[in-house]
Formats: sequence, C-alpha cells, structure tokens
Amino acid sequence: MAIPVLTGAAMLAAPGVAALATAALAAPGVAAPGLAAPGLAAPAPTVTPKPTSKPTHSQAQQAAAPGCTVPTGNRSPGSARPWAQQQLNFADAWQFTTGRRVTVAVVDSGVAANSLQLGGRLRDLTVTTTDAGVDCVGHGTGVAGIIAAADDQALGNPFVGVAPGANILSIKITDSDAAQGVQATSLAAGIRAAVVRGAEIINVSVQTPDTPDLRRAVMDARQHGAVVVAAAGNDVQGQAPGPFFPAEYSADPANFSNVVSVGAIQQDGALPDFADPNTHVSVVAPGKAVLTIAPDNTFQTQDGTSFAAPFVSGVAALVKASHPTLTAAGVVRRIIATADGGTGAETGAGMVDPLQAVTAVLPGEGRAVTPAAAPPPSPVAVPRAPVPDRLTRTLIVSVTGGALGAAALVVVGAVVIPAGRRRRWRPGRVHPPAAPQPSAADEWAS
Repeated sequence: MAIPVLTGAAMLAAPGVAALATAALAAPGVAAPGLAAPGLAAPAPTVTPKPTSKPTHSQAQQAAAPGCTVPTGNRSPGSARPWAQQQLNFADAWQFTTGRRVTVAVVDSGVAANSLQLGGRLRDLTVTTTDAGVDCVGHGTGVAGIIAAADDQALGNPFVGVAPGANILSIKITDSDAAQGVQATSLAAGIRAAVVRGAEIINVSVQTPDTPDLRRAVMDARQHGAVVVAAAGNDVQGQAPGPFFPAEYSADPANFSNVVSVGAIQQDGALPDFADPNTHVSVVAPGKAVLTIAPDNTFQTQDGTSFAAPFVSGVAALVKASHPTLTAAGVVRRIIATADGGTGAETGAGMVDPLQAVTAVLPGEGRAVTPAAAPPPSPVAVPRAPVPDRLTRTLIVSVTGGALGAAALVVVGAVVIPAGRRRRWRPGRVHPPAAPQPSAADEWAS
C-alpha cells in the first residue's frame, strides 16, 4: 500500500520538534533552524530523539492521536519461508555482511517501538502530534521489518529482514491512513532530518508531487553521501496519477545520482495490477503478498511498491557495509549494474540481486569482497605423561631386572632339577672321545 499525496496546509509539530516543523514549513530557498541548507554543513538538530524503550502497546494507543487505532496483524508468521526471501536469497550475502553499522532511515508513519525483531537497533523521532514509537498506520513498521528484522528462524519464525545487522532510524512524518495521505513538505523535512542524523540509506515509501523543497532535500542527501531508495508508486484504481516523486528523480542521474526507483513484481514474475506506467523504474523487487512485521509484534501480508522499496534499501545497506568507501552514486550504480536483467517495460534493470550487488567486481572498482574470516581454532591442551624422578626410574629398572632374573632361574631350574633327580644328584661321567677306526684302505696298505 503506497500512501497517496496530500497537498494542504503544513501539519503542526508537537512541542520539542520545532526544528523539523520549521523545516517542513520553510519557504523555498530558506534554511530551517537546526537543519542544513543545501551545500552547507549540517549542524546537529535541536530535536532530541526519544529513547528506544517505549510504552507497552496499550500505553502507546493511549498516547496516539484521537481516532488512531494502532493496526495489528496475525500473531503467527506461519511456517513457510516467505516467497520474497526464496526469490532473493539474500541470506547468501550474509557470509560477507549483514549490514552491521549501517543506518537506514525510514521516513514514514513511524515504527512500533516494541518490535522485538528490531530491538536494540531502533532510534526514532517525529514531526507529528503523536509519540514517535506509535505507528498509527502500520506502514512504517512493515517497511522497517523488510529492511532489518532480526533472524529468528532458529526460533521457528521464518520471516527475516534483508540486512538484519543494520540500524533503523525511524522519522515519523504522518499519522494518516491511506485515505488521507502525506504532506509534501513533511517528506522534505523528514529527508533532511535523516541526513542530519547520519543515515547512509533513506527509504521513502511515500510519494508527493515534484516541489522545489523536495528537490533541494534530495540533492542535500546526495551532497552528504546518502542514498535515497524511493517507491515508484501505485496506479490507484487505474487512475495512473504518476509520475511520483522522489522516485522520478532517478530518471535524471546527472542531478540525482543518489536516487534509485523501485517497482514491484509478484511471485510469478509479472507486474502487479497496481504498477504505475508513468514513473521511471530503476530496479524491481517483490511487492505483492509480501510478509512483514506489524505493530504489537504481529505479522501482515502487504501489497505495493511501498513494500518493494525496502528490499532494495536492505540491499543498499549490505552494499554500503561491504563497500564502505563507495559514494551514494556508487551504491546506486552497483545495485543497478548487478540486477537480474529487465523483463520488459516498467522493470528497469530487472530484479535486484543481493549477492551479486555485494560480491561482483565492477569496472573501476577492482576489489573483490571476501567472506568474513572465521575465528582461528582454539588450541587443544594435550597433557604430558608425568616424568618420573631418578629414584623412581632406578626402582623400575631394578624391579624389572629382578623379575627377568627370576624368570631365567625358573627356566633353568625347570631343566636342571629333573635331570639331577634322575642321577640322584651324582656327577655325570665324562667319556673321552673314541679312537678313530682304521679304514679299509689303511688295512690293505699294511
């Protein structure tokens, strides 16, 4: 489900988030306090992110805006390995990297703070009137899960994110459901906040029209080395309202080399019925009947380019972790160059390929990625036989010699004693040798 556009008055920010609210309301060309203008160094914002320890689900619902019912899904993810994981086989890339130490920003509806599969790797802030850890839509939580949900397959949970070692920075820009939409200016403010917070990858699974403010925010991300992964958007009820932004910026790589636009495919490889023909597509990823997490540690099957984009954001995190010196343009180039080949219109360079994106040696890079070195084997202690002292050695030799001597005496006695008894212990006679007898020849000669 892609969240549609709302272009109206800017939303009011909650107390403590004045910098981001000001960024969302800034006039074109005017930098907001606490956020960087394009081309300038980015100072630390005045917003303090809330700690990752959050209220319980029931407490979070009470903190939500009036009318916000936190959506939940199924308690069980099932037992079958999700088709998207089978299709992409991103676990093959984990021998090289899991995306550790890479920060992926999710500019969306927030991420449920009690998500166990994101535990310890989630930071958040908000420009809305509700708690940063409350996802009133369930959209941002699902996106974050596809990017970085921890590997709990050993516990019987088949669902896992593309980069389970990556960190998630949730920037909540809306509390609206699909019928209401997203503020265009809030999206630009959210992208700027992600840049200021040091995100290397920025996932944008919402769309707006092209505005000068949004252009400047995406260019500012490029200047700070951040990749923008944008959902190509959905053709809602056959209206084909595209092109959508920031995804359409990918059609202009001279100015937006850091943007990759993501379309969706379904399990049989075909385009889903919601594919939008008017927005440029760089690569495609699974986006129909995609399993992911939902608020309150539940699971949901989702449709839309919104849920195709995070697969590519996860791959971008793997690429950045394994090729840390690559620029944002270099990460985008690697993702597109290693895709599985386009299959027709609206598929771009084809299906994203996580393993090839990490390991392929591309012209001009000249560096192969090797698996992480296995830890050296632990030495095994083999105890030595104790060395006897001299006294012990002497005793052993003496006892052994004595035993051998006694055995010899026994053998001799067994032969001599019976013979002596037969002679009644008289000495035996010595017989002189017999004289030789004359031969016949001697007798004839005489």
